[in-house]
Amino acid sequence: MDQDGEIILVFSSNTRILNAEDLLEEKNLPFTLVPVPKEVNPNCGLALCFMESSQDRIMPVLKAAELMPSAAYRRLGPEFSTWAFE
Repeated sequence: MDQDGEIILVFSSNTRILNAEDLLEEKNLPFTLVPVPKEVNPNCGLALCFMESSQDRIMPVLKAAELMPSAAYRRLGPEFSTWAFE
């Protein structure tokens, strides 16, 4: 990884994102709740945002709780790209 970008996770429902938020807060993991960027989805909604360097701590927690996002993006500066997750 050359530069530490931001990872934006979009969920299929408000309930799922709020459950993910509660779980990550409980585990004291670094993230913020942000509006979904209009560059990736013109509909309003919330997304989870964290630094790419935190993915090895955050993604296993979400996966174990079966709270995987419906879409994920990497933002580096003003540019967004689709981000692959498992």
